[in-house]
Amino acid sequence: MNERWRSKKNPAALDARFDFEEFDVLRAFLDEVAEEADRLDHHPNISFGRDRVSIIIYSTSDELSDIDHALAKAIDDGYDKVTGLS
Repeated sequence: MNERWRSKKNPAALDARFDFEEFDVLRAFLDEVAEEADRLDHHPNISFGRDRVSIIIYSTSDELSDIDHALAKAIDDGYDKVTGLS
């Protein structure tokens, strides 16, 4: 998992911010996040502006679990894909 993710304990959550230079790339990223969240059936809280997206993944238990980390990894992969880093 990318070091951009911060872990919180109460409640158990992961959060990250993603920056973009173009809104079209940001929109493509949101589509990637939605697809992965549906695939994993684990949906994060998302807020965005014209050049940034903030995501919080709340765990469904008292501690972070494999599904939380899997979603964070999938989101990182989606960011790399749409920004051309992969």
